[in-house]
Amino acid sequence: MEGVMNKKIGLLLLVGGLLQRGVLANEHKISEKPLELSILAIQNGKTYDENWTVFQEAFKDTNVKLKSYSSKNLTDEIQAFNLAVSSGNLPDIISLAYPEKLESLGMDGGIVPLNDLINKHAPNIKAFFEKYPRYKMDAVAADGNIYFIPDYYDWYNMRAAQGVFIRKDWLDKLGLKTPKTMDELYEVMVAFKTKDPNGNGKADEIPYFERSVEFADKELVGMFGAEIGFYVDENGKVKFGPTTERFKEAMPQVIKWYKEGLIDPEIFTRGFQARDYMLRNDLGGVTFDWFASTASYNEDKELKDKVKDFEFVAIAPPEYKGKSYAPDARTTYLGGWGISATCKDPVAAIKYFDYWFSEKGYELSNWGIENDTFVKEENGKKKFTDTVMKADGKTPLQVLRDKGIQFRIGALQDYEYEKAWGNPKASEWAEMYMQNGYIVDPMPTLKYTKEENRKIQKINSQLNMAVKEMNQKWILGAVDFNKTYDEFLNRLNEIGLKEAIDINQKSYDRFINSSN
Repeated sequence: MEGVMNKKIGLLLLVGGLLQRGVLANEHKISEKPLELSILAIQNGKTYDENWTVFQEAFKDTNVKLKSYSSKNLTDEIQAFNLAVSSGNLPDIISLAYPEKLESLGMDGGIVPLNDLINKHAPNIKAFFEKYPRYKMDAVAADGNIYFIPDYYDWYNMRAAQGVFIRKDWLDKLGLKTPKTMDELYEVMVAFKTKDPNGNGKADEIPYFERSVEFADKELVGMFGAEIGFYVDENGKVKFGPTTERFKEAMPQVIKWYKEGLIDPEIFTRGFQARDYMLRNDLGGVTFDWFASTASYNEDKELKDKVKDFEFVAIAPPEYKGKSYAPDARTTYLGGWGISATCKDPVAAIKYFDYWFSEKGYELSNWGIENDTFVKEENGKKKFTDTVMKADGKTPLQVLRDKGIQFRIGALQDYEYEKAWGNPKASEWAEMYMQNGYIVDPMPTLKYTKEENRKIQKINSQLNMAVKEMNQKWILGAVDFNKTYDEFLNRLNEIGLKEAIDINQKSYDRFINSSN
């Protein structure tokens, strides 16, 4: 009898264990029957692909499958978005890099407000917003509704994006120390220009170069602590950088650098290949660029074979008036996704959004599938497998993206994923920038009412054009800064600068209060 009872207890325990595993296996299931939702999503020219292993795994967990709304031949996301809106035939889900377009469509009734759906059906997102009020602020539109879930960077752990790089081999060759101040940086660049550190007998060195035409002037004046656009001061007041005293200090310094040949004469025209050209031809000395991709040149065998002792290292931004400034930083998010008003099952869609904020979804979106793209070590730390790290003809990031990892969805990035595939020195330098407070955080992405948006778009386009035009003229020496600065300010005021500041101040104040 006792043996029979023990067998029954054992059977009950076995069945209980199976039931528990069954519950766990189904904890993410959203629909009893397979459910298909259409999605418009294009990132970096790649259209969403339902064959990506990340999303196939998500389908196994949730029973929700995403099907691409647009043709794989259509690689421009704005064009695809505009076509969908104009056709009146929206997909169930829309992913976009431009949240203002999703919010505008939401205010017109084309995107579903998510507030109630989150409260009732998305416990992971709700808890996430409660834990990180700043992330919630980024999701709230000017009318108080949430129309999209952002694609969040791991902003609290890593805001550093770019830094000052300098040729250490040139410093060593000339017997120079790492510059600690902007005055010392100037002296180093003069030496780079005049003392032939590349040793070819020609004065062909270009001390400072940039590959981002869009940010060249921003970063040059930015290292002096100046801004070229709107920003918020320490008192929460919106200011416009080119109208400030710091800008008036910074621009003459940059003009001097250019006039003396310390800045690439083609800085505004050379374009995206400038970094590659300058380094592979042993011409460039200093730049401000992305940590990971710039650090990788130190491991480039072809370059190292050609340029003996090549070493390009990140340094602390040289101080100006006692402070270091890194003028480019990561924002809190880039784009996101929302649910269209024509979605066949918005409850299922928000539950699917919520899945990506679960422990499994978070891991899947950042690391992929365990024992395929990553493994866990004994201490629980993850690392990517050789499938990712040693793929023929592909970088680790390309491999990850080919599997759908880090594709733009509403989710949170894990900075550890980037450290796992990136250059260790790049991570070290980025963390040095974070820990020492060099980062100049950009103004948050502001949200406008439809009327505000109509006005600000018109004013901003003209302001940006005026600033870019005059910055280039001043730096290139086409016009005299001191003689034309007041005229420039008058032009900004005629465009509507005061109204733009007022609109941005109202929007910023709303943003600050939007987590309530």
